[in-house]
Amino acid sequence: SSADGTLTSVTVHIAGSNDSPTITSNGGGATASINVAENTTAITTVAATDVDLPAQTLGYSIVGGADAAKFSIVSGTGVLSFISAPNFEAPTDSGANNVYDVIVRASDGTLFDDQAIAVTVTGVNDNSPVISSNGGGATASVNVAENTTAVTTVVATDADLPAQTLSYNIVGGADAAKFSIVSGTGVLSFISAPNFEAPTDSGANNVYDVIVRASDGTLFDDQAIAVTVTGVNDNSPVISSNGGGATASVNVAENTTAVTTVAATDADLPAQTLGYSIVGGADAAKFSIVSGTGVLSFISAPNFEAPTDSGANNVYDVIVRASDGTLFDDQAIAVTVTGVNDNSPVISSNGGGATASVNVAENTTAVTTVVATDADLPAQTLSYSILNTAGTDFSKFSISSSGVLTFNSAPDYENPQDIGGTDGDNAYVVDVQVADGNGGTDTQTITVNVQNVVETPVDTVAPTVTVTGTALGTAIDPTPSTSTVTFQFSEVVSGFNLSDVTVSTTNGTPRGTWSNFTQVDGDTYTATLTRTQNGSVKVDVAANSYTDLAGNPGAAGSSANLPAGVAGEPINLALNVPSTNISGPITVAISGVPSGWTFNAGTDNGDGTWTVQTSDPGALTVTTPSDFAGALVLDVNMHWSNSDGSPASAYVFNNVEVYAPGAPIFALSADDNLTGSSGADTFVFAQPIGNNIIYSFDAAADKIDLIGFTGVNDFADVSIVNDANGNAVLSISADQTITLNGVDAAALSGAHLLFDVDPVTTNTGTISIADGAIMPFGGSIDNSGTIALGSTGRGTDLEILFRGATLSGGGQVVLSDSAHNVIFGGSADTVLTNADNTLSGAGQLGAGQMMLVNSGLIHANGVNALVIDTGSNAVTNNGVLQASGSGGLVIESALVNSGSLWANDGNVTVHGDASGAGSATISGSAMLEFGAASDQHVTFDSGAAGTLKLDVSTAFSGSVSGFTTGDKLDFGDVAFGANTQITYAANDTGTGGMLSVNDGAHVAQVAINGQYAAAGLQANAEGGGSELAYDAAAANHTMLGGMADDILVGGAGDDLFFGGLGNDTLNGGFGNDTFAFAAAGFGNDSIQGFDVDPAGGQDLLNIAGLGISSETFAANVSIAADGADTLIGIGMDSIRLVGVNSAGIDQTDFILSA
Repeated sequence: SSADGTLTSVTVHIAGSNDSPTITSNGGGATASINVAENTTAITTVAATDVDLPAQTLGYSIVGGADAAKFSIVSGTGVLSFISAPNFEAPTDSGANNVYDVIVRASDGTLFDDQAIAVTVTGVNDNSPVISSNGGGATASVNVAENTTAVTTVVATDADLPAQTLSYNIVGGADAAKFSIVSGTGVLSFISAPNFEAPTDSGANNVYDVIVRASDGTLFDDQAIAVTVTGVNDNSPVISSNGGGATASVNVAENTTAVTTVAATDADLPAQTLGYSIVGGADAAKFSIVSGTGVLSFISAPNFEAPTDSGANNVYDVIVRASDGTLFDDQAIAVTVTGVNDNSPVISSNGGGATASVNVAENTTAVTTVVATDADLPAQTLSYSILNTAGTDFSKFSISSSGVLTFNSAPDYENPQDIGGTDGDNAYVVDVQVADGNGGTDTQTITVNVQNVVETPVDTVAPTVTVTGTALGTAIDPTPSTSTVTFQFSEVVSGFNLSDVTVSTTNGTPRGTWSNFTQVDGDTYTATLTRTQNGSVKVDVAANSYTDLAGNPGAAGSSANLPAGVAGEPINLALNVPSTNISGPITVAISGVPSGWTFNAGTDNGDGTWTVQTSDPGALTVTTPSDFAGALVLDVNMHWSNSDGSPASAYVFNNVEVYAPGAPIFALSADDNLTGSSGADTFVFAQPIGNNIIYSFDAAADKIDLIGFTGVNDFADVSIVNDANGNAVLSISADQTITLNGVDAAALSGAHLLFDVDPVTTNTGTISIADGAIMPFGGSIDNSGTIALGSTGRGTDLEILFRGATLSGGGQVVLSDSAHNVIFGGSADTVLTNADNTLSGAGQLGAGQMMLVNSGLIHANGVNALVIDTGSNAVTNNGVLQASGSGGLVIESALVNSGSLWANDGNVTVHGDASGAGSATISGSAMLEFGAASDQHVTFDSGAAGTLKLDVSTAFSGSVSGFTTGDKLDFGDVAFGANTQITYAANDTGTGGMLSVNDGAHVAQVAINGQYAAAGLQANAEGGGSELAYDAAAANHTMLGGMADDILVGGAGDDLFFGGLGNDTLNGGFGNDTFAFAAAGFGNDSIQGFDVDPAGGQDLLNIAGLGISSETFAANVSIAADGADTLIGIGMDSIRLVGVNSAGIDQTDFILSA
């Protein structure tokens, strides 16, 4: 404004200047950073501003940077790009670090602004993982051994950077569920280790299919893996032959080398090739084995009579091994060599040889005892006979089964009756023969020269009597029961009748009544005693009540006197003063005294007799050797003078029972007399008993064991009082008492009595019960030694006391070859349990009064029968009942058999029902007879010619095996005749069938195991009218096939097969079969059961019809192994021999053209 304040307008013109552009993009400034994903070219748009007006036109350009050459920019727009898209995994920037440096410029033509840009390339997931393990690719194969879970580790790569984290999983496959995989590592495993022998894959072929995946979270790669499981040798072979197991037993007949074929199985697959070897055993050097087949043989055939095994007992021990090359199984085989009858007996008596001469005094029947030996072992049972040789005196002689030769009638020198040699010269000729029962014999011609004797008989000997009877001396309950009593006199007597006989009494009443009094002959009488009261029975014959024919008065006799005690200590003989009317001493003559036995008085006469002068026979004792145990009879004759001067005598049958020191002392079920020892004794009384006496009872140490007495359980149940002589009498009932001689009743208490305590007897030696004797036992008998019953003609008894006895310890109970040995029970419900002993010999077990349970061996090996009779109680057998003696085994009772019956050259007869479905074997020429129903499974032993007799064949529900030529089936209730129908129906498998025999009234059906043809089952024309035999020749068949694939099965005979065309299956069965192939094009046939063993014949292949001879055989026939089979090739055809080792096939198995 002016000074005066006047406003003045002024116009100012401002001239613009050129300012620089300014880059504003990416934060502006001199530098900038940009991130760009790989595989793209676009980067950014460079933008700038310019304040100049008018607005400037800006241009953009690249003016520098280490990687400027890799960029382009649009000048007018500022769009910055890579010329080529970068790859993060392969950077090309100058720093090789994926940071690309470029300088851009914005210019207005004059001025400009620069910006250095660092373009960082970032990686993207643009690569899928790639599985590289197991060869990579979409599929892979892996082999894995069985029994392991590890399979493989799946490995994959991913080209992306930074490195990707990969995970693994299972996405499929038929067997995916059987696998697992570790996601982070790719470790692939089976969930459960596979078993090659039991594959569980979907194809059941041990190839397990699974699909695995490797993934980076977005992209992935799959691989199908086929995991093949391979077998390993993880199973040891297992020997299965001869029952398998670590040990086995085989029986082999002597004189042969074949033993057995060792067979084994191996669960490994593929099938292992097994080799067999011998690896030990005491007798290993005596054996050989075929490595490829397991055939075990003796190197040299053994001789039973001269064993060479290490134990010299005919048991050869060898250890065999089955091996698959790595693992193995051993079996210790005990090969028991059995004897065969390969030696004939040889007569050795009277000098042996074919002829002999014997001198015999006239008026006697005894001639000689023929003795023979037989080298065979085990010892043969020999039998003797007289041959009916013309021109000899055979009819005048008899011979016992043991060889005792006697005249039938005593010869008279003055009246010779011989016809052998020169008639009437007192030289009697007889041919004797010994036989072993198996075809071996020896004959000797004996000339018996009868010698003259001057005859001046004078008889001054008083006759005696022995009283015996069934169950005499035992207390029988319940009554009534009967006993057959025999009065055997020493010679012919007269004047004897039942008025001379007394019986034990109760309150003055006899305990039995007599009937059926019979004179059998001049010196033997019998009678029936019917029991009317309980208690033991003693039968006495009065002295002087009979005479011999010379008038000598007879001695008194008694059924038995029964003393018992301990070996090595005095045993009271319990002899009573025979009469009150005696004048002077009594002479006691004792005979049958063994060596080493002594009496407390008298004189040893040196010949087995003693003589004692005494006024008190009741004080006499006998002492046996300390190592003796058993029972025997001492024959005691007492002679005295009556007060009137007349002579008198008595005979006492004195049965002495001797127990080992420390063993229980048992009382018979009778009036027994027991004597204690200096040790602590237990006296055992089992109901029922009689009136007993105990001598030398030590109240400080001894005990009485009462067994089975009803209502007697403690001391209060027993009455104990003194008798008139001050002796304690223990009373159970009026007829069951125990008198303790010399002991006061006040000295007894409950400490002296035991009730139902099982007594234990241990025997490691021999207990001998001699001819005519009786001995009781009960409780537990641990017998590792021998208990022997030695009857030679008199009743010899072993009484099993109530409640019974159990035999253990593996010992022997040996009965002599006599029908008079008896083992019976004190009552019908007494049980004898044989746990493991061997009972052998002849006689009776049970006698109708005992129960029997057998788990051991009962062996009837005598000429006389062994009879088992348990009355109404069934015999229980889970052991072995065997007969090898000619007397056989007879079972009168029913039988429950779960064990074994064995008719081993000796007959076995079962009269009662046979149940239990046990086994039975027939060996040799024996007969097994079932008299009633039977469910037993019967086997005819190889080589047997035996008989199975079914008396009630319609009640037979068992089976028969091994029936072949020479064997017989006897149908006791079927009448064989013209209308009898015999049919046989084989089962579907050809392993057996049903035999039916129908006589119109009875139909018997028997199941037979084996291969048979109906034509071979025929009535036996040589039998007794009810026998059936098998004729193998009649069972021969010709089997014809056709054009198709045939199945032809032969029988037990020698069959001929023509399979024809087609692929046939042929089975020859038993017999020697021929398979004919007559024309080319017969197909691919299979033969089962082909027998290559030339011993006794063999099967043959007839290819003669194909024109093949021995000269052209090799060129036209090939023989090769195919697994366990043999494959024979002939042109385009083949023959497969199933289960036959090709090593055993050659030209000898063929019939060829000439």
